Amino acid sequence: MKKERIKSITYIALFVAIISVVSQIAIPMPSLVPITLQTLTVAMCGYLLGFKRGLVAIIVYIALGVVGAPVFSSFQGGFSALIGYTGGFIWGFIPLVILCGIFSDKIKGITLGILGVTVCHAIGILWYMALSGNNFISAFLLVSLPYLVKDIIFIPLAYFISAKIKNKIKI
Repeated sequence: MKKERIKSITYIALFVAIISVVSQIAIPMPSLVPITLQTLTVAMCGYLLGFKRGLVAIIVYIALGVVGAPVFSSFQGGFSALIGYTGGFIWGFIPLVILCGIFSDKIKGITLGILGVTVCHAIGILWYMALSGNNFISAFLLVSLPYLVKDIIFIPLAYFISAKIKNKIKI
C-alpha cells in the first residue's frame, strides 16, 4: 500500500514537471494564446494516470502557477495568469484530463479525449470573449481555430504514445 502511494505521488510529480517544462516550449501568437504542446501532455497525463491521479496532477500544476511558480506558458506564474487571456485554457485542462482518464478503451478514450479538447477550447473561447469583448465568432477565429486541428491530432497521438508507455511500464 505504501509502495503504491509513493509510486502514485512520483507519477503525479513527474507529470506536473513534464507539463511545466512543455509549457515553456511556446510559439507566441498575435492573439496572446501561444502554440504549445500542453494539450498533448495533459491528454497523456489522463491516459497514463487515469482521471483521479491526472486530476491531482493538473490541480498541483495550477496551484504551483497560482503561488507564482513560472509553470504556465512563457514562464508565467501567479494568479494573474489564470485570469488573463489564456486562463480559460488552463482551467480547461481540468475537464480534458478527466475525460482522457475515464476510459482506457481505444475508441472511447480517443472520443472522450476529443470531447475534452472541445470543452477545453469552449472554456478558453468563453473566457477570452469575456476579457476581450470579442463576440464568439471572433474569439473562435482568434484563439481556437488556429490550434484546434493540432489539438485534435494530439489526442490520438497522446493515446497511442500512452499505450506504448503502458506496455513498457506498469503505471
